[in-house]
Amino acid sequence: KSLTSSFFHGLILYVININIYKIKETMEKVSRWRQRISQLRKIRDLLENRLMKPKAMRVGSVVRQYMFCGKVSCACHRDPTKKHGPYYYLSYKEGGKSRYKYLGKATSPEVERGRNYQMFQRGMARLGKIHREIIGLLWKIGETKMEKGDAE
Repeated sequence: KSLTSSFFHGLILYVININIYKIKETMEKVSRWRQRISQLRKIRDLLENRLMKPKAMRVGSVVRQYMFCGKVSCACHRDPTKKHGPYYYLSYKEGGKSRYKYLGKATSPEVERGRNYQMFQRGMARLGKIHREIIGLLWKIGETKMEKGDAE
């Protein structure tokens, strides 16, 4: 009788230790997820502050091109590294067709506005990625408190 009761006593202690280990492991995961959310919120705040103060923009993508000229004797025809440029264009869609507008030199205000638009787009994409990561982590945290199946 005492052998059976000590077996059950040992089994109960074993099950309790496993549950304590699982709870501790879950708490550590939740803590790491919360820390990551805190990091992401700081990054998001900085990013949102920057996006709330956009610079002058021009919709489209800035394209840098180097070109061959029309002179057959020019070095650009013998050596592709000696092509002329860079020439900057704005690539955009109009009526479903791709259009290109010459912008000028790298330092022109038009090139800068095109680059500002690209930076704004990248910032918005990054903001979306941060939001999706935060939502995923919040779901993970929530799932640690959800009961599965028909538990009472």
